[in-house]
Amino acid sequence: MRYLFGFLCVCALGMVPVVGCSETSPNLCEGVECEDDGNECTEDVCNPADGTCGVPVASGTICSGGACLDEVCTALVSVNGIVYLNDVETPAEVSARVSVLGTSLSTTTDERGNFSFGSLPGDWFFQVSKEGTWGEIELHTVLPTGPTDLSFSVFSDALIAELAEMLMIDVDDTKGWVWLSFDLPSGEGGETATLSAPYVGAWTWDADDNLVLSDKLLPGVAEDLTFFSVGLTDELTVMPTGVDGVNTCELRYPDVAHPVMAKFLTSVAIGCTPL
Repeated sequence: MRYLFGFLCVCALGMVPVVGCSETSPNLCEGVECEDDGNECTEDVCNPADGTCGVPVASGTICSGGACLDEVCTALVSVNGIVYLNDVETPAEVSARVSVLGTSLSTTTDERGNFSFGSLPGDWFFQVSKEGTWGEIELHTVLPTGPTDLSFSVFSDALIAELAEMLMIDVDDTKGWVWLSFDLPSGEGGETATLSAPYVGAWTWDADDNLVLSDKLLPGVAEDLTFFSVGLTDELTVMPTGVDGVNTCELRYPDVAHPVMAKFLTSVAIGCTPL
């Protein structure tokens, strides 16, 4: 018997191969020589999974014609926008970092919060961050025709602390918040959603613009519902629920798993239509 990588395995003639025994795992790349395939979006090395040549580079890797996407050098599309700082004082533009999650594409805004950079076309999560703030993660469609104009926000630590004090809740910097934005045909109230990740609670606004703890929208003009202290995950699913007899609510981007990160608000757009 032998120990390999922490697993006890038995490699003996005539026995069924056991995962972890190197003697039963042939090297599919042995003797394979990979030539230059002329594709900037693949590495000319052998893939040990199947013994073939050409390993895709990460999406967003810069190539001569733009950036790599699914092994193809794809032209970048201009994305413009602005980042606002929400603070205890008057909101203002702010210098921040804007990046496309899952890629190496990113930029830094100017001092007034304006930014412009190249992104790959398609549906992408944009992550906006700045030291001393809670950042934002939001899904947007980048059209191949471009340019795409976007607007984001970051929220100062002081503002988050003030909100927590008003709601009498604790701020957990190791968890995230999920910010649901409902596009409502009316202010009946009662719309909500189910999250696949654990959370501590939720808050919204009442008709008098007061912060209140509630996991449902209240009658009035409020269209935002924020879940706080949400467990971190790369695969959060959100299932919106309308009000019986009033409306139905659906995600703007259905069947999409959202990331939840520490000290970030993950924005989710929901549309509701009257029955």
